[in-house]
Amino acid sequence: MFRKVLCFGSVGVIGAIVDFSTKALLLHLGAPGVFARGGSYIVGSTVAYYLNSYLTFSGERSVAEKARAAASYVVCLTAAVLVDWLIGHVFPSMPGILFWSWFVSQGVATTLNFLLQNFWVFRPASLLSDRHGRISPPGQHE
Repeated sequence: MFRKVLCFGSVGVIGAIVDFSTKALLLHLGAPGVFARGGSYIVGSTVAYYLNSYLTFSGERSVAEKARAAASYVVCLTAAVLVDWLIGHVFPSMPGILFWSWFVSQGVATTLNFLLQNFWVFRPASLLSDRHGRISPPGQHE
């Protein structure tokens, strides 16, 4: 588990650099804050998903896995945008607000993302429930 957290953290740094850079670029180009944060999260998360799929979780990149990843990213995106917006509106004149609103929202989204990816997205198919909600034992498929 330690190796997984360390690898996830390293990938997260790369994704965070891409995310923050994209947010700053979109804001510089005149995008509204909510759209800049949403767009930056999507770009950073896409980079992180593929890196984590290969390096951290040994994903299969199947349609089902990508669907679970997309659903988890919607949850994390919503959390990131809401936290970023909330901090920006509660502390609008705080020095470095662009960075701090992003930083806190990224921390919330990253924590959710790790939990969802580790326990749901990259779970082996044999441990995920079948279409009736039952957990299939390893090696048994309908």
